[in-house]
Formats: sequence, structure tokens, C-alpha cells
Amino acid sequence: MPVAADIEGFHREQAQVARDLYSAGISNIEAAKVWRATRSDLRSKAANTLSATAWLSDIEGAICASAAHISVLRRLMAPPMSQDQFSLLCAQYSKGRENAGGSVAPEKAKAISKIILDWRDRELTKWLDERRGPTDSEVEMATESLALLMAAQSAVTNQRTLAAATQERAAIELLASKGWTKKSAPLITQSAQLSVREFMHKTRFATKTASQEVDIACGLGGSGVILAMECKVTNDATNSVKRINDILKKAKAWQDHWGNFVRTGALLQGVIAYKDVHRLLDDDVVVFWSHSLADFSDWLDANVAK
Repeated sequence: MPVAADIEGFHREQAQVARDLYSAGISNIEAAKVWRATRSDLRSKAANTLSATAWLSDIEGAICASAAHISVLRRLMAPPMSQDQFSLLCAQYSKGRENAGGSVAPEKAKAISKIILDWRDRELTKWLDERRGPTDSEVEMATESLALLMAAQSAVTNQRTLAAATQERAAIELLASKGWTKKSAPLITQSAQLSVREFMHKTRFATKTASQEVDIACGLGGSGVILAMECKVTNDATNSVKRINDILKKAKAWQDHWGNFVRTGALLQGVIAYKDVHRLLDDDVVVFWSHSLADFSDWLDANVAK
């Protein structure tokens, strides 16, 4: 890592390196392969929901059986709705229930069904207005349209999720290679829970409000100082704003509760605007880069209590 006087120039260069590596790593062949597989899986999911709702004539019954159908039905709306948008329209809707795929009480399913029917794309579901069953071509069009809408979002999310898992695994393997010991605990309530050269993966720090999850917590010693490191992969500079905001929110919560006993770190990868990196530096977040884990290793060696 550079000395303080060079830190901004260093991270500006690293942000460009990360962007270049991301661009070089994009393969049109692999991307197309992932896209086709994703669209195929989601086409089956869309077809299952259309069948379970008896071609939308019994949305309420299908939702009663499984809230997972809502993830498909939200895309039938004009315009298609995100989970957060749908929750504004329907107080009876639960994002957690949809994600878990659990059953839904009849009165709630009825309310959700009404919103979907009121907002549905009438051109895509015109058989309902004409009080008849859909033709084969209408079923095919609805199924394909739903699959494309879901795949467009899912492909990007899946790519980022895979990269994030790889990023975290590389950091954990580095710690293990340096002789660090992995510990586990659902919640860190005191810094003494992590001794020097011990680390935890996906644990939570207690704060004055709600506890905050940390990707990797590293015990630095020195009366219980811990590095709380967030691992972030972004596909574009706009997305990076949200990721950086998440780090800064957690850093403030940890600082308010723990003071100097917790130092916040960020391991970054992908397309990240330097202005967002600068925001981290301004808030005393220690920034590392996935393409240069040697810097993370050197920092640990310099900051672990002897």
C-alpha cells in the first residue's frame, strides 16, 4: 500500500485497473451461454406459474399455495413491478414470504391477486377480458415475455453473485494461507470474541440499532481491535453508488457503537467510479482491491498486534 501522500493517486489507478480487468473478462460466448441457460430456467418458471393459476383465472389460489408465484406475476403488470414497488401498492404483500415461497393466507392472497389483475398488461392477457381461455400462441407469447423480463435482471444479478462469492473465497483463502484461524458466531457483541489472527465469515456486529452483517471480520489484536471488511463487486459505476453507500452506512453504525475498536475495510472489484472510492477514503475506510490481494496481506502484517 502507498504512503498517505500517494493514497488518492494509487486508488485512482487501481479503480481503472479494476475496470479494465472487468472489461477484459467479459466473454460474449460465456455471457450468451449464461443468458440462454437463465432464460430457459425462467421460461419453465413462468410456464409453471401460468399453469398453476389456470391461465390467470385463479391467481388467488396459486398464491395461497406458494408466494413464489408472485415473482412471476409482478412481471405481468404494466409496468412490471419490483418487490419494493409492489409493496407500496399492496400492504398485504411480504417480500420475505415471496422469497421463501411460503403459503399465503386467503385474505392476503385475495388482496395481492386484485392488485395484479388491476395492473396486468391487458394486451398480453387479453383472453381474460374476452372471458375465454388463452390460445396456444397467447400462452407462448406470455411465457416468453415473462422469461425475457425476468432473465434480463437475473442474468446480471447472477453474474455479480458468482463474482462476489469468488471474491470472498479468495480473501478467506489468503487468511488461511497466512495461518489465521476461522471462528464462527452469529453475532459479535464484544471485541474480545475475535482474538488476534482469528477471522469470521458472514457474521453480524451489534450496533446501537439493528445489528449489521459483515462479510469478513479479522481480529487485529491490540486490545481487541477488529477489521470489519465488506466485499463488493459492481458491474457499472451507477451500481457502485449503492454498494459504497451500503459500506458507509455500516461503517457509521459500527463507529457509533464500537468507536476505534472496529476499523472498516472494503475489498472492491469491477467497475467502480473513483469518486465513490474517494467517499470511502474520506470516511477513513481502508480500501483494498481484489486484483491485488498482496496489498491486503501486507496491510494485515503491518496492522496486526505483535
